Amino acid sequence: MNQTIHVAACCDENYIAYAGVMMISALEATPTAKIHFHLINCNIAASSLEKLENLVGERGGRLHIYLPNDDLYRGLPTLRYGEAVYQRINLPEYIPSDIDRLIYIDSDTLVLGDLNELWQTDLKGKLVAAVENLSPTACQDIGFARTEYFNSGLLLMDLDGWRKEKIHQQVSEYARDNAHRLQYVDQCSLNAVLKDRWLRLGPDWNQQSDIYKVVIKYHEGSSYSQANLQNAILNPSVVHFTGKKKPWKIYCFHPFKKRYQQVLASTPWANLRAPDDTLGNRLSYYTAFRQLWKCYRRRLALNKFHEEKTNNGS
Repeated sequence: MNQTIHVAACCDENYIAYAGVMMISALEATPTAKIHFHLINCNIAASSLEKLENLVGERGGRLHIYLPNDDLYRGLPTLRYGEAVYQRINLPEYIPSDIDRLIYIDSDTLVLGDLNELWQTDLKGKLVAAVENLSPTACQDIGFARTEYFNSGLLLMDLDGWRKEKIHQQVSEYARDNAHRLQYVDQCSLNAVLKDRWLRLGPDWNQQSDIYKVVIKYHEGSSYSQANLQNAILNPSVVHFTGKKKPWKIYCFHPFKKRYQQVLASTPWANLRAPDDTLGNRLSYYTAFRQLWKCYRRRLALNKFHEEKTNNGS
C-alpha cells in the first residue's frame, strides 16, 4: 500500500466535527491507499484540532494543518457559508509544490467509495474533474447552460496547472468584480474561470441532495441519464448533503442521515448537540411526524375500503 492520496478540506470551528466525519469515512472506504489530509484552519480551536489529529492518526491517516491567507478574499460576501468557502480556491498555493494533484472534498459529505478510483482518473488535459451541478437554477447567475456548470463540493485538481496559470488569482478577481450578482460566489467564480476546462465525473462522486427531485422532475437538461442518476442514488461514492437540511440537524430526512450519524457517533463529537435541537423544534418535528403518520393510516384505511368494496362487488 505505497500509494498516497492527498485530500483537502477547509472549515471553521462550526464544521470541524463534520470534517472529521468526512475524513474517517474516507479512510474506511479507501483501504487500498494511504490518505494524507490537508486542512485549512479557519479559526478552529486548538483543542478541536488535537481531537481531529488523534482521530485521523488512530485510523491510519495523516493530517497537515495550514493557516489561511485571507488577503485575496477580504471584503467578499460569505453569506451563510463562512470564509472557508473561498479557501479551496487557494489550495494550490498552500499545498507543497511537490504535490501535483489533490482531491478537495466539502466537509458536509460522507465518503462511501474507494477514493483511489477517483485519484487514478485521467484528467485528459483538464484543470479539474467535477460533477455537474444537479440544480437547474444555480448556473443561471453566470448565464451558463446546466451541462456547463459543475458543483465545487468535490474537485480533483491539477495543482501544477492551477499554479502555472494562477487560477486562484483569476477566480478571486472574478469574485470581487461579480460578487454583487452571484448567489454562490465561489462556485460561480470557479465555473466562470474554468469554463470548458473541467472533466465531467459520474454523479455518484458527488451525490447532491437535489438528485432525488432531479431524477423525477428536472432530469431534462442534465447531461446524466436517468440510469446514471438512479445508480448514484443507490450506490453513491460521495454523499454531499447540499442545502440547509444537514444530517446533524433535527429537520433532515435524507436517506443517508442514519449512516452519517453512525459515523459521527464514532468521533469525539458523538454527543454534539444539533444546532436546531430545541424544545420548539422537537415539538414541531414530532407534530409533523404525527401528521404524516395519520395521513399514512388514512391511506391504508382508504385502500382497505376500496379493496373490500371491490371484493364484495365481485
